[in-house]
Amino acid sequence: MTTLPPEPDPVPVPPPSSHERVRTAFERLAKADRPGLWTAVRTMEEVLVEAKTVDERVHAGEDLPLAGTVCAADVEGVPALARLTDAGAVVLGTAVADPENAAVGLEIVDLALNSSAREISAPPGVLTLKPTPGLIPGPTVSVSARRLATGQRAIATMLGPGGVDPAVREWPADVRLAAGQHPRLGIPAEANLPLPARRAFDVAAASLEASGAVLVPVDVRAFYGAGDVLAARSLLADLDALLLPTVGILDATLNALDLAAVTVPGDRRPYGITVVTRAFEDQIGNDLASVLTGEQSPDPYPCESVDVVVFGAHLCGQPLHDELHGARFGGLVRTAERYRMVLLEGVTPPQPGVIPGSAGVDGERWRLSPAAFGRFAAGLSAPFVLGRVELEDGSSPLAVLCEPAAAEGGEGLDRYASWRGYLRFVSTGGPRFPG
Repeated sequence: MTTLPPEPDPVPVPPPSSHERVRTAFERLAKADRPGLWTAVRTMEEVLVEAKTVDERVHAGEDLPLAGTVCAADVEGVPALARLTDAGAVVLGTAVADPENAAVGLEIVDLALNSSAREISAPPGVLTLKPTPGLIPGPTVSVSARRLATGQRAIATMLGPGGVDPAVREWPADVRLAAGQHPRLGIPAEANLPLPARRAFDVAAASLEASGAVLVPVDVRAFYGAGDVLAARSLLADLDALLLPTVGILDATLNALDLAAVTVPGDRRPYGITVVTRAFEDQIGNDLASVLTGEQSPDPYPCESVDVVVFGAHLCGQPLHDELHGARFGGLVRTAERYRMVLLEGVTPPQPGVIPGSAGVDGERWRLSPAAFGRFAAGLSAPFVLGRVELEDGSSPLAVLCEPAAAEGGEGLDRYASWRGYLRFVSTGGPRFPG
């Protein structure tokens, strides 16, 4: 019998070079023929020279997260714009203060930097990220893009003082990196909306509810007009985020209330949905927005964090998982073949202890803020300890391990490879917990 060799893996298509992207931008600029969108457009020659420099830096091995990106801004000379170009973006020109972000919608540019106070809008195909006020040096800005990951990557390059503005705010030590499996979302208890806007909002709310969110009808008047700081803080204290129809929401109001927001276009033009979060919980808003856009949740902002690997009752969905407050899932992991799992006696809830051995154990990696990690470590009771664990990929993160003496006489669980595997066996083979 003749067999054909397996087909080779597909070769990934490299992203367009900055030089190619600039040429495309000028072609779309000419085709759109919308001079009213611009205060000034730079010459093609000037922009191509900068694009070539970006490509040379990439070829030299520099990590430029915005290489191949063309942007516009409605203001010149701000530190935030300089940081975009340092990260590889190329500026096409200065745009007018356009709430519809037509330059992004027409795909002339990949992202736009907006500094003007305006009513938030949701033009088709355009998302807008309004970060926590003060995280970016200079005037308060928002970023519009066609993809959530592009907008978040742009904001990540602009964060922090960096010797530019010592008054810039930084991530607090107890920042939450995720809202958990069942975030509580406030929705308007009453909303006088046009029928298409109501339908767009209902579709978005249903999508988030289907993903695990808990919808809570609330009075949202504090978030409109001049805003009510005390009422807004009181309301959000019991919620993970607020879901609002993008009608009548002002940038200036959200800034005055010290809030972050993400606006995504709805499935019925031109109505969108705005996810509002407390200050510094930008990542939670982005994660919720990713459910609405169908994108994979973007990589978290580069705030300081600590990784911890767990194996038993701290796994997602298990009894002690809430002790990982505000933690972000970092993926499934497996240890090197030098550990074993033992069912501990006299421990409530039932848990395994991971000790030295000759097998591999499956676990989960979770990322916590420094303060959340400190609380988790302080609350870890004997016989559990934090120690380094060697994973099969060669890395050695912190993990919840067990004092070997406490595992003596416990039932070995080597055949199951994971605590979930053992629990599945228990659910079909009868209880095997002590007592």
